[in-house]
This record gives sequence, C-alpha cells and structure tokens, in this order.
Amino acid sequence: MNKKISSILVVASCMLAISCGETQAPNANPVEDNEEAVVEDVVVAEEENEEPEFIIPSALQISAMFKNSGLSYIEGITNSPENVSNYHSKFEKLLNFGVYSGDLFYCILNDQSQKSIQYLKAIRQLADETGMAGIFNAGPLFERFEANIGNKDSVFNIMLEFQEKTDVLIAENNEEHSAMVIFAGAWVEGMYIGLDAARNDGNENLKARLAEQMTIVENIISGLKYQPNRNEQVKGIQAQYQAVYDYFMSIEGVKGEDEYSYDVSALTDENWMKLYEMVRDLRSDITKS
Repeated sequence: MNKKISSILVVASCMLAISCGETQAPNANPVEDNEEAVVEDVVVAEEENEEPEFIIPSALQISAMFKNSGLSYIEGITNSPENVSNYHSKFEKLLNFGVYSGDLFYCILNDQSQKSIQYLKAIRQLADETGMAGIFNAGPLFERFEANIGNKDSVFNIMLEFQEKTDVLIAENNEEHSAMVIFAGAWVEGMYIGLDAARNDGNENLKARLAEQMTIVENIISGLKYQPNRNEQVKGIQAQYQAVYDYFMSIEGVKGEDEYSYDVSALTDENWMKLYEMVRDLRSDITKS
C-alpha cells in the first residue's frame, strides 16, 4: 500500500482570508490577525482501503502561536545561517530547511529584518540543493522580500506565498514525504526555542502551547517511517523523536480527557528541564551545532 503525506502549508493563507472577513474590525491590523493563526489538531487517517494521509501545520503557524503565547526574542538561540554548508545528505538538508524556516518566521515575527534575509538566503541554498529551486525561480520572491523588508505586512504576505509555493512544488513532484522531513526540522526548532524559555519562567500559556505540540510527534515519527530511503541516519533521528514522545507520555497525570489534550499542571520543573534537554540534543544532532 502506498503511503501519502500531505502538508497544509497553505492553511495560513486560508486563515488570512478568514481574518479579513466580516468579523474583522475596520481598523484591525492584518499582520496581528495573521499572527493569531493556530495550529490545527494533527490527524492521521488510515482506513483499511485508504492511503494514510498526514496533515501537518506550517512553521509559520507554530512560530505565530508561540509568539502570541508570550515567547519573546532570544538573541543567539537560532541555528546560525553560516552552518548551511555543514549539511550533506538530502535528509540533512531537508531537516535544516525546516529548522531555518522556523528561524526565519521567528525573526520576522520579532522584527529582526536583516537576520530574516540571512535565513531566507540559507533556505534558498538548501532549496537549490534539494530540487526545490522552483520555489524561488517561479518569481522574484527573494528580491521582493529584500525590497519590502521594512514593511511587515508585505513581508508577511510574501512568506504566505513562500509557504504556498513550497506546498505546491512538493505536491507536483510527488515529494510529499519531503514535507514531513521539513516539518520535523521546523517542529524541533520551534520546540527548542519554546522550551528554552519555558524552563526559565512561569509562562503557563506558553507551556500549554508546547504541550499541545506533542500531539504532532506521532505524525512525525510515522512520516519518518515512510521515508523512501530509510538509512541509519533516518532511523536514528526517528528514534530520538520517539524517545521525546515516550518520555512525555510517561509523565504521570499528563494525559488529558481526550486523545489530543494534556494536563500541563502534571509537569514539574524537572519534567520541563528533561524535555528541554532531550529536544536540545535532538536539535543539536540535526543542526550539527
């Protein structure tokens, strides 16, 4: 049976349309409305006669969700764009395409204009090296980004276009499995940045959003299982995601009332620190930093 993996990278565009609908106040800030995008529950649907379909959120959605939960900018926490030449296999490059996507949106949402340009350059290099150059070749996306860097509304809309082009290119080239690897990198970067903050303060809203992200890990693990070239590197990274998930689920009292809810109050400071350390080590193996 063939395995099908689909991303919802264009969901942010749909949310943009909704936020600009009849319920929007006349003077509302469209950027602030966009930043309120919430990651949808992730569902794996597999029936006896159907191909399983993985629905995943975008790096932009995760970054916006954490931003709205009170996550402030931390200087030096992102993966340096100078590391882009350290990734050699296609798997490594796709993972770090995701990591850098998370870093890009983190910088955009925190008004780090020049750093945003550096991250988009790194992403463009990885796109060229993984057969996804069409994201940038279909139009002067990078040039428009650079020219509009001082206009947050314009930059945000360009990034929505970037998400959509990525999704379309992946679908057209039957590279849906690549979308899962990219998202795996974006997920770990967002969690690393969020957990770094959560272990040092009492932001319960941020902690709740971090716990919600654990609903996605099973999909990441399943997506890595369906990779066409499952070498030892893929299996090793998959095992680390599994270890993070298993540890989280082993915390007494953490399971909520339904499949996709968790009781954040069950996590102690020690639990948050352990989760941070596990995600940090996973992220270090992915980024080689």
